[in-house]
Amino acid sequence: MPCEFSLDLCFIREHAPEPFQDVIEGELRKLFAGRGTWYIDCRKEAGLDIAVAEVKGLAAWESEEEVLRYIEDFRESSRDTVPVQDCWDHLQGYQVQVTPKIDAGCCRLQKR
Repeated sequence: MPCEFSLDLCFIREHAPEPFQDVIEGELRKLFAGRGTWYIDCRKEAGLDIAVAEVKGLAAWESEEEVLRYIEDFRESSRDTVPVQDCWDHLQGYQVQVTPKIDAGCCRLQKR
């Protein structure tokens, strides 16, 4: 059953010359391409890079725990295959919400 999901992520690291948004964008593209869309707000304050990412989409996950498990499994498999520029080490907070949908006919879903 399709579910609507919303994921807010807050990343904070010491300022570095490498654009933080590019690193986060790459990770979100690997994780959520075809599943959702995202927006990243980045700023530099007091020698820190601060990024807030908002991801929204539709997927088969039925609970917040399934979304988190998907991300954790992705991180584990990525570390085994290629060296990762890991923005996840800088994750300071998150909020996940999953809303089940009811099939209401062709191309139409309603919140349960």
